[in-house]
Amino acid sequence: MNKIEWQTNTYETVGEYQVPYVPNITGGYNQGSGIKRNSKSKLILKLTIWPILKLRNDLIVDGFIEREIGKLIKKYITKDTVFLEIGCGDMSLKRFIPSNLWYNALDLELSDFHIIRTLRNKHNVNLVLASATEIPTPDNTASLIVSTETFEHIPEIDKAMQELHRIAIPDAILICSIPNNYCYKYKKKGPHRGHVNNWRYEEFIEYMKSHHLEFVEGFMKGKWIPFPLWMTKTSYQVPISSKSECYNTNFFYVFKVSK
Repeated sequence: MNKIEWQTNTYETVGEYQVPYVPNITGGYNQGSGIKRNSKSKLILKLTIWPILKLRNDLIVDGFIEREIGKLIKKYITKDTVFLEIGCGDMSLKRFIPSNLWYNALDLELSDFHIIRTLRNKHNVNLVLASATEIPTPDNTASLIVSTETFEHIPEIDKAMQELHRIAIPDAILICSIPNNYCYKYKKKGPHRGHVNNWRYEEFIEYMKSHHLEFVEGFMKGKWIPFPLWMTKTSYQVPISSKSECYNTNFFYVFKVSK
């Protein structure tokens, strides 16, 4: 069975859906927790403009990150995979999961808009509101864990890695991406106010090794398009790799859990 049974008996109601959550979870670094709720009129507006916004993001913002992670998911997923996404956001990675497998996912905070949009259109979606430092599932559960652009936001990152190691089966695969906070774009724009952890490419490999995660493969990618700050605060980037680490916006990794 590849559906994870969340170890909690508490739920939040979002429209016609019941979303399990871990009580008393605290907000993260510059982030809240729980359900971000919108008025009915705002939900309708978001449902209208989301396809346009998503298309823009996919083409010139961060869509290449999802596509690269998607390629790695397809490479490592099997018919017996128990999948778990940590920090699922808008749940766009669901499209890379075969329809016969459960998309198990958690986040500290989820928008009611994305919950309704995802659950009404997709089957085998299993969400929980929880922290990466307190994952409500037994030991040795997940065989493929994915996390994109999340680890840099977690103040108690050591605790999160201990939890990840606990809930992973022996030889489980972790696929993840993190931003390059030493990329030249941050010298131009200033540091990201939501990032509390900073790693260079090799530093992250060594950090994960200290938490019993063995490096399997990895690469750097992402070229920032330097629009003036007065024009937009959004970072636009395209899927181009540079030989120089400082000119790549993102790092991508695959690790194996050693137990």
